Amino acid sequence: MPTVKKLVIIGCAGMGGPAAMMTKRMDPAVDVTLIREEEHFLTRCAVPYIAVEQATVAASVKDDGMFHTAGVNLVKAPATSINRKEKTVTTADGAVYPYDTLILATGGKAIVPPIPGVDLEGVFTVRWSSDAENIRNWIKEKRVRNAVVYGAGACGLEMAYLISQKGVKVTVVVRSYIGRTVGLDTDMSSELEHHFAEKGVVIRSRAVITKILGEKVVEAVELSTGEKIAADMVIVALGVRPRAELAETAGLEMGEYGVQVNEYLQTSDPDIYAGGDLIEYECEITRKPVLGQIRPNAVIGGRIAAKNILGYGIKFPRLLNSFAAKMFDKSIASVGITEAIAKEEGFDVFVAKKSAKSKHVMIEGGKPYTVKLLFERTTKKVIGAQIVADDERSVRYIDVISLAIRNGWTARDLTTLRCAGQPELSPEPSAEPIALAAEDAFKELYPLPR
Repeated sequence: MPTVKKLVIIGCAGMGGPAAMMTKRMDPAVDVTLIREEEHFLTRCAVPYIAVEQATVAASVKDDGMFHTAGVNLVKAPATSINRKEKTVTTADGAVYPYDTLILATGGKAIVPPIPGVDLEGVFTVRWSSDAENIRNWIKEKRVRNAVVYGAGACGLEMAYLISQKGVKVTVVVRSYIGRTVGLDTDMSSELEHHFAEKGVVIRSRAVITKILGEKVVEAVELSTGEKIAADMVIVALGVRPRAELAETAGLEMGEYGVQVNEYLQTSDPDIYAGGDLIEYECEITRKPVLGQIRPNAVIGGRIAAKNILGYGIKFPRLLNSFAAKMFDKSIASVGITEAIAKEEGFDVFVAKKSAKSKHVMIEGGKPYTVKLLFERTTKKVIGAQIVADDERSVRYIDVISLAIRNGWTARDLTTLRCAGQPELSPEPSAEPIALAAEDAFKELYPLPR
């Protein structure tokens, strides 16, 4: 096993914190230094909830005491440079930290489009704790009546539904349709879009914001369609791009979407590991580079990097991007690729869709949910799934399908899926929608010889 005496980690959100704690758990003798900037110590999925006072910053971050107890050296200053030859990291206060191994977990920064008016007061991004607090304060102090959310990823849609519950009229502007960014095809996302409309949230699909209007403070937005929408605030939720400046300056190899890593999360320098929002991943289905900017990828990456530094040699699985979110009374989930992407990539797929209720039919209060599965005809393997549910629990079935895809299950395998059944907790076993969708695929993909 390699001898690692000094580990330095830059960044402490999804990847950095778990990497530090796992290293100390596996080998307390390793000297671990965790370098972070205070405001960056927050996962962005907390921002919408903090903005509407359903959560607090304090409740959303890990207590520094956890690191002190574990013996992690915590440095609250931004890293400014990496010297790969000397194997040191320098911070803004001039301090220098030597390392045997370095982990880059610098995360991402909000994408801000170069459109006129984007720097007006009342325009916000969704990334840091300061963003959440600024949005919260603006809504309260300005008594916001009209808001525009630009982007329909998870954070954008969650922000839209949460703010609307504050009595604000919200319009969501999205370049394509509201399901694409969260892994839903139009047949599944139409139900979600209709639900948003019922709740008073307006969706402007296939449009972009060309101008944000106002003298000093935002007053309206102008769309590519020519429409103008009144706005007391604009929330730009177009995702994040990697904070790769340190990696680039250090001369690490970059990919199409971020820092390149191998299957063990090593960069082009074997003594430097990276993960989270900073890197590009390999898609399990297409084998092409993709983004993987959701917290579970970062957390698992941190744990794997820590173990590999100590010599375990664990491969980071190719990406499936399992995803779940809640908007009003609807919950959604997805994994793998959509039918639209499958067609773009040239996959010949069979699609099966089944609906069920969250409880046995004899029990009152069961709520409907729909499962959509995609099977590749050649291999007969499941390569994607989507769930739209009125019940929060039902979307967790996406994890079952995620494991099935990761393990190469076919339609035949899924027909034998036996979920735990109990009248109040699950559908009647004969109506379990994953297995029934697989049965449809089985009939299509496994014809008896004539």
